[in-house]
Amino acid sequence: MQALDRANALDVALMAAVGADRYRPFDDSDRISASVSAVLVALEHGRATRVLLADGLPTAAFSLLRLQHEVLARSVWLLYAASDGAVAKLAAPLNAESEAAAGKLPMLADMLKQLADKPGAVQPLAALLAFKTHNAKALNSFVHGGIHALQRQAQGYPVPLVIGALRNSNGLMLMAAMMLAVLTGSQSLVHRVSLLQTEFADDLPPTLQLA
Repeated sequence: MQALDRANALDVALMAAVGADRYRPFDDSDRISASVSAVLVALEHGRATRVLLADGLPTAAFSLLRLQHEVLARSVWLLYAASDGAVAKLAAPLNAESEAAAGKLPMLADMLKQLADKPGAVQPLAALLAFKTHNAKALNSFVHGGIHALQRQAQGYPVPLVIGALRNSNGLMLMAAMMLAVLTGSQSLVHRVSLLQTEFADDLPPTLQLA
């Protein structure tokens, strides 16, 4: 599928733009480190989505889109809105106690509300909200075995629907790369990522606007 080839090309271009092979964040603080880790999880979800689509497993692929979006929102929240205490809960060594503490952190809706008060997060928040507005109900249905998952399993997945899902994942990949660039503190990297938004415009959702 040409759309998959373009998605793979976008991923390669994004990683080149942020210098993934020599990537260094702005500092090694818990806040920056946790935000980077969340971005890397989002990238992994995006790549897994493409693998699943290529292997003819669209239901699982569609479900991953929700996870990709939520962990990307977590990355943005960690950088711009999370309290020091919240960051510390996610930076703590994993054990039963830290798991319980982290389980009380804000979920998606509350993270987005907190980001609304942060001027620096205007652009990523707009993209996150656009994704949520257009996709949340259907993706929740896929994740929870609802009508979307069952009907698509029975009737099949139209090619335009699959391509649309892939473009949404591409948009999240672009946002993730933009976060990696921002987390270096380098405006030149931010600019390099933003140029790819134009180069790959036909492979991205029409509502995406990061710069």
